[in-house]
Amino acid sequence: METLFFSALIIFAGAMVLGLSGFGGALFSMPLLVLFVDPKWAAPVVVLCYTINRIPALFALRRNLMWNHSLLLIAAAAPGAFLGTYFLKSLEPAIIMKILGTLLILYAAYKLCAPAVKLHFSLFWAIPTGFLSGLLGGAFGTDGPPVVVYAALKPWSKEQVIGMLHSFFLVAHLLIIGSYAYHGLLNASVLTASGISAPFAVAGFFLGLKINRRIRQRHFEVILSCMIGVMGFLLWTR
Repeated sequence: METLFFSALIIFAGAMVLGLSGFGGALFSMPLLVLFVDPKWAAPVVVLCYTINRIPALFALRRNLMWNHSLLLIAAAAPGAFLGTYFLKSLEPAIIMKILGTLLILYAAYKLCAPAVKLHFSLFWAIPTGFLSGLLGGAFGTDGPPVVVYAALKPWSKEQVIGMLHSFFLVAHLLIIGSYAYHGLLNASVLTASGISAPFAVAGFFLGLKINRRIRQRHFEVILSCMIGVMGFLLWTR
């Protein structure tokens, strides 16, 4: 019962991050969850909860979904998700935490140091980006970094970036959930925890959206990146 309580609180906090920025919920939640539960349990719970709370967001952002990019990213993510789930099942938890810690540290460094560069590059790059995102999502429940970097480099408006991210993540998460089901990771404990945490995920998301209007985006990104980097370091030293 104590595990379910703390899991719901972590999911709620991650959902606030998701509402604030359109991404980062899993990057926030997964490192905290794997400090006290098995990654094979944490990843499906995170993906299930952050799939449910994206459904109302998809409706609200329907005019900025950028499907021409999202669908190509999603198609490339499908094989990556199945391969990533295989790694989740076969790797030792300690190895998973080291890899996830490295990913978090590198992502935090990118967000803190990268200049605000906008590039015009071929739609072809959606294919390796989507595959890598699916791979990371299947293995660690953290499919965000490759697609977030891809979107950040595009000369899009803030609304287009957030719309594309939500449309991609919703469908990509459904693919990842299908992969988890195929590999037998959606057991009764995972489904129970997800059912309990899902309302917290929805509430946290809408609270994050409300706070978003009152905080400067760059300040939030710096704080979040520092927290993600610290969590990556904690996973490495665990």
